[in-house]
Amino acid sequence: MENTKNPTIHDIAHEAGVSPATVSRVLNNNPSVQADIQERVRSIAKKLHYEKSRTTVQKGQKKSTIIGLIIPDVLNPFFPLLIKGIENIAKIQGFSIIFCDSENDIETEEKHVKNLMEEGIEGLIFIPAPGSNHLIKELIQQDFPMVFLDRTTTHGNTNFVTCANKEGAHQAAKYLYSLGHRNIVYISGPRYLSTENERFEGFSTALEEEGVQLQKDLILHGEHSWSTAYEEVNKLLDMDRQFSAVFASSDIMAFGAKQAFEDSGLQIPDDVSIIGYDDIPFSSAIALTTISQPAFEMGRNAMHLLIDLINKRVHTPHHIVLRPSIIIRKSCQKI
Repeated sequence: MENTKNPTIHDIAHEAGVSPATVSRVLNNNPSVQADIQERVRSIAKKLHYEKSRTTVQKGQKKSTIIGLIIPDVLNPFFPLLIKGIENIAKIQGFSIIFCDSENDIETEEKHVKNLMEEGIEGLIFIPAPGSNHLIKELIQQDFPMVFLDRTTTHGNTNFVTCANKEGAHQAAKYLYSLGHRNIVYISGPRYLSTENERFEGFSTALEEEGVQLQKDLILHGEHSWSTAYEEVNKLLDMDRQFSAVFASSDIMAFGAKQAFEDSGLQIPDDVSIIGYDDIPFSSAIALTTISQPAFEMGRNAMHLLIDLINKRVHTPHHIVLRPSIIIRKSCQKI
């Protein structure tokens, strides 16, 4: 029986002896690929009757360049703020976006990357799931236009847009210290994330500068989850441990901690002061003091940088680090 399956760029790559990223660049008329490789790839694509998909919009309209966007958790309320910034510039510049959710899973992420390359994307904005990904390493080696957003990666020679997480957490610790707090609970996100490592370093360093040691039994693991932070705080309360303040390295965990305290009859900030991180929209509604990341501007900068990489106006590696700021509301008080 005749095989009617449409050929993919992976089929072309296999026969041509090159990477899928190289095939994608050839088929998208990227001039950086050597002429002999371009000729070989085009010849094989023609032989296999390969047809590109979704590379243009409706007839009579201007060609729309497609970029890929991969985020790790669509339910995390911080990420939509980044997406809005990306969409803002994409719309102005005539770019179309294919959006994917990796669910913080490497295998899912890899499938998305493969599918995006099949769609003929010109570039990729990427909030990486934790762990190594050989496809991403390959794209980096091929100098495919790609920008890491929010989280950085251990792969070298990369482009990224992030916020100064160490500085933000440092501000939080200094503020609590200025209010007289010395026994401070730290609620951490997953330690395998670059953002969490930077925040933990900034917070602990600031306390050490003031002669205060962050105590191990006051470090809780909230995993960027409302329910996990809630459970961890309840366990801490059962231990009858003395503390006066909490820094949660995301607002979502701060929400869970606040609920746990209030369910136990404690008042915020009369009994416990709380600072969060991110300044997601609901934080103002509950008067949460927090470290604000300029998420919309981070997204805008990532899209600007990707366009510049596609058009070869800048070259890898290119790093943009925006500054956070503390937003003082009513969840902390002096003791």
